[in-house]
Amino acid sequence: MSEHNSHSQSIEVPAAGGHGSSGGGSLMDVSPAMVGLTWVTFILMTVILYKVAWKPILKALEMREESIRKALADAEKARAETAALESKQQQLLKDSQTEAQKILDDARTTARHTADTIQAKAGQEARELIENAKKEISSATERARAELRRESAELAIAMATKVIGDNMDSSKNRAIVQKMVKEM
Repeated sequence: MSEHNSHSQSIEVPAAGGHGSSGGGSLMDVSPAMVGLTWVTFILMTVILYKVAWKPILKALEMREESIRKALADAEKARAETAALESKQQQLLKDSQTEAQKILDDARTTARHTADTIQAKAGQEARELIENAKKEISSATERARAELRRESAELAIAMATKVIGDNMDSSKNRAIVQKMVKEM
């Protein structure tokens, strides 16, 4: 086992420039040509990446940023429209409630007015019926009195004729009876 440990400690690292130990340089040696080539490669890759990848990435980011701004503006606009519509809906609801209350009040007023009109008309018709009934009663009473007077006068003439006899004519008798009836 000890042979194995001694063997691993004796491993040598070859130089960076070639195979074996003939290159004469170590891993830490930097050549100016290699630094220049690295910088040229870095700059070239940066320019290529800038043209090929960076501009499209920036353009895509700007487009994304613009679409996000537009989406935010649209969302704000939609929120404002929703608020306006909600406000308008509330106003319409208030207006419809006010209109409904007005219609109910008008209906109540019209119903009261109609009831008052019907009651007044019924009262007027009742008064007219009573007045007409009174007139008819009065007229019938007058007709009955006139009939009663006429019958009384005829009865009186008939009795007087029997008592007095036939010496008077009937037209004279009637004139006397009418005079007596008027005096009554």
